Formats: sequence, structure tokens, C-alpha cells
Amino acid sequence: MKKIILIACLILIALNTMITSFAYDEMDLEKFKKFNVCENCDLTKAYLHGANLSGAKLKYANLKEAILSGANLSGADLSGTNLSEAQLKYANLQEAILFGATLSGADLSGADLSGADLGRNILNAGADLSFANLTTTSLQAANLVGVNLSGANLLYANLNGADLTAATLNGANLSDVTLKDTNLYEAYFTGTNLSGVDLRGTNFSNLNLSEVNLSGADLNEADFSKSNLSGANLSGVDLRKTNLYQAYLRGADLSGVDLRKTNFSNLNLSGINFSGANLRHADFRGTDLSATNLRKTDFRGALINGAKFSGAQYCNTLMPSWEERNDDC
Repeated sequence: MKKIILIACLILIALNTMITSFAYDEMDLEKFKKFNVCENCDLTKAYLHGANLSGAKLKYANLKEAILSGANLSGADLSGTNLSEAQLKYANLQEAILFGATLSGADLSGADLSGADLGRNILNAGADLSFANLTTTSLQAANLVGVNLSGANLLYANLNGADLTAATLNGANLSDVTLKDTNLYEAYFTGTNLSGVDLRGTNFSNLNLSEVNLSGADLNEADFSKSNLSGANLSGVDLRKTNLYQAYLRGADLSGVDLRKTNFSNLNLSGINFSGANLRHADFRGTDLSATNLRKTDFRGALINGAKFSGAQYCNTLMPSWEERNDDC
């Protein structure tokens, strides 16, 4: 008798496990598969890998932990949808509406979100957007705290007012992105492409920006105080009103940059490329300029008391005393 009771209990446990493993509402799933519409319905943990869901109506649906990797969700309405911890790897989300959707912990790595609207989203708590295509995507006022955007393509994306606190943007393409009023506190930018970006008034203080491409960017009144800009490309940038207080610039490319009246006093600028830069009346007192490229640099009126120039290269270089040096032509 005890053996029969034990077997019955095991069967009940097995049945309960099977029932709970399918967390979605089966009627909701059948309706969705038939009509491609499932607003305010429960599709938790639904398996939709590789499914063609183009233009689907899923407004306010619960797709938590759903398997949507490789699915076609182009043009789908996912506004207000719960996609937390969903698998969306390599999914097609072109032109999808994700306004107000919850994507915390979701895996969107390699997904195509070009032209999608993710404004005012919650993507924090470990969402993975690494190598995702986010060209022309609207991320305005989105919560991107801690999101992994490494290697993502954000060309022409709108990040106005977005919160990128502690986000990882290593190797991401942010060229021609709008970053007005964006919070970048403790974000990771190593090797990121920010060429041509409007960064006026942006706060980059204390950030690691090594090997970042900032060529042609608008850095008017941007704050780079105490940031690491080693090996960064700043060619052709106007830094006259940029805060570089205690910034680490070793090995950076500042060729052709307008640095008139900039304060570089007591900084380590060794190995920097200053070729063709305008350094008139800049302050280099106590600065290490060893091994710098000073070809065609204009130093007229600059303050260089106590500066180190060992190994510096000169050719058509105009010195503070207005003499021209051609040691390395």
C-alpha cells in the first residue's frame, strides 16, 4: 500500500512540474499563433524561436523569459511589454515599437533594432545589447543603467536624456549619435567611436576613454577632468573651451587641434601627436612633452617654463620666442 501511495505522489509531482514549466496561458498562445495578436495576454516562457511575428500586436503582453531568439519581430508593437529575461538573440526588431517595454536582463546580443523606438525604456539590470544593430534607433530618455552595449552599432541613434550609468560601450559605434543631457556616469568607453558626435557640455569626468575616437566631435564646454584619454583620437577638434583638468592624454592624437590658451600645466603629455596644432598662448609650465610630435605646431606665446621636450620632433615648428625649429625635417 505504501508503495502505491509513493508512486501516486511521484506521478502528481511530475504532473505538477510539467504544468508549471509551461508558465504561459495556452489559450493565449494559440490565439497569438492564429491571429498574430495577443495584447495584455500571458506568454511567459513561450517558445517562439525563429518564429515569423512581423507586425505582431503584443502591447502590454507578458513575455518574461520567452524564447524569441532569431524571431522576426519587425514592425511589431511591443509597447509596454514585459520582456525581462527574454531571449532575443539575433532577433529582427527593425522598426519595432518598444516604448515603455521592460527589457531588464534580456539577451538582445546581435539583434537588429535599426529604426526601433525604445524611448523611456527600462533596460537595466544586466540587459545584453552587445553587437546589436541600433542604427537610427530612438533611445530617448531610456534607462540603460548597466546595459552591455559593447560593439553595438548606434549610428544616428537618439540617446537624448538617456541614463547610461555604468553601461558598457567598449568598441561601440556612436558616430553621429545625439547625446544631449545623457548621463554617462561610470560608463565604459574603451575604443568607442564617437567621431562627429555633438558632445557639447557632456560630462566625461573620471571615465576611461582610452583609444576612443573623438575626431571631429563638438566638445565645446565638455568636461574631461581626470579622465583617461590615452591613445584617444582628438584630431581636428576645438578644445579651447573643454575642461581637461588632470586628464591623462599620453599617446593621444591632437593633430590639427585648436588648443589656444588651453591649460596643460603639470600634465604628462609624452608621446602625443601635436602636429599642425594651434598651441598659441597655451600653458605648458611643468608639462612633460617628451617624444611628442611637434611638426608644424604653433607655439607662439605659449608658456613652457619647466616643460620637458626630450625626444620631441620639430619641423616648421614655431616656438614661443617666434623662432622656427626644423631639427627633424
